[in-house]
Amino acid sequence: MKHFFLLSLLVFCISASAQIPSGRSKTVTLFPDYRPAVIKLADGKTNIQKFTNIFLKNSSLVYKKSQDDKVMEASMQVIKSVTIDNREFIKVKNQLAEVVATEGNACLVRVRTIDIETMKSEYLNSSTIASTSMLDDLSAGRGIGESLSTIRMDGAEEEEPYPLMDQFYYVYGDKTTLAHERSVKIVIKKDQRKEYQNTIAFGFNWTNQEDLIKLLKFFQ
Repeated sequence: MKHFFLLSLLVFCISASAQIPSGRSKTVTLFPDYRPAVIKLADGKTNIQKFTNIFLKNSSLVYKKSQDDKVMEASMQVIKSVTIDNREFIKVKNQLAEVVATEGNACLVRVRTIDIETMKSEYLNSSTIASTSMLDDLSAGRGIGESLSTIRMDGAEEEEPYPLMDQFYYVYGDKTTLAHERSVKIVIKKDQRKEYQNTIAFGFNWTNQEDLIKLLKFFQ
């Protein structure tokens, strides 16, 4: 079963060059409990759910019809944006990305997920890992059960077992660009290239959120 746990996690396929380590989590959801959300759908309608969360396996929306009901994974195809606790998430690459900064018509967004490579490495160096089918067959709209919050590595009761990673994107109009030097360079306008080079010339860090915010002005 522990082999199945890891294989289930391997559905992630994200460029390693754009991954940024982001601490650890005790749960496989972004929030420790299920919270109200305002959900804007692709067809323009708005839906309000009382018990929602963000699943860190693939940054998708999960919800319960009542506090004690089973957990369901929403169909990401029909979602446009989600607001939880005044934190806004928009759909990017079929994942929920949190808006961390906005300038004019552009915004910097962050997709936070479980760091699979680190998880694999820790698994290979650990003699045991919790056995469960929590990640079993997570197709959109199917019940995924209360086991969502029960996975832990053996002996890690006081630790935070899930390593996290962030991936940033620039969203402007109907376009999306990965916040990585190679991706950004090709979309910078010709008359902005000198200013762009000056911005990233000294001490700019592509893994630092505050530095990435400095580039928002080039996506107007």
